[in-house]
Amino acid sequence: MTARDGLPSGREDRAREYRHALGRFPTGVAFVAARTPDGEAAGLLINSFTSVSLTPPMVLWCLGLAARSRPVFAAAPSFAVSILSEDQRSLLGDLARPLDRRLQGVPIRDGLGGAPVIENASAVFECTIATVTRAGDHEVYLGQVEHFERRDDTPLAYLAGQYGRVHVAA
Repeated sequence: MTARDGLPSGREDRAREYRHALGRFPTGVAFVAARTPDGEAAGLLINSFTSVSLTPPMVLWCLGLAARSRPVFAAAPSFAVSILSEDQRSLLGDLARPLDRRLQGVPIRDGLGGAPVIENASAVFECTIATVTRAGDHEVYLGQVEHFERRDDTPLAYLAGQYGRVHVAA
């Protein structure tokens, strides 16, 4: 591979630079979770969340094929997305723990299909799974929003590998 646009030419360097370029797009911080019919729950922090349609209300998010939580999402009929508020920054360490301890001590409630919902999240979207499509090294989950709620607080933001605050100019 040759260098282009001043970027390193090695495959690993190119992937790292690509990831850094994507990091220039600010996102919110979301936690997506699901529960299987057998009661097994899993969840993970994501920034690959977006709205797809207003009518019907639909959202999507992406899950890496190598994710340890993938079997839970594959067996679950629904999922919940909790958009974290700035006041919930202290939960980030808990939500990044190993999968078997990730939800311990985190204030949650059961959402649609028993999917864990983080209490006092800035917004919550409870969804049935409409489709799952493989795209490269990820699966794209498209969900039909069955219930949503929001709070008037400041959502937590993520940009260039750092968490911060959203400031809206008047």
